[in-house]
Amino acid sequence: MQLTEQGILHIKEDDISSLYCYRDLDGMAFDASLLFELQLQGLTLPQGSVRAIQFDFEAEESPLYEERERLVAEVQSAVRTVDAQYDGSIVK
Repeated sequence: MQLTEQGILHIKEDDISSLYCYRDLDGMAFDASLLFELQLQGLTLPQGSVRAIQFDFEAEESPLYEERERLVAEVQSAVRTVDAQYDGSIVK
């Protein structure tokens, strides 16, 4: 994950895989998994810092693409637990 100076949170396929690993193997809730991954990566999301999220797994051949709608909703919800000012915007 990376937060740009413009407030775009880039989330890669590997990031999502890690979040599901924490959830499936450790029983962590998805939002707790996001918080844990942010800590591991040393990334902080102060209030108002996330203006939009960009998912870097758009290609239809990507395994995550089939679940994209659910993934987007789960990540949006998890980001809101950290940055309540995030309005749900996505960069396509």
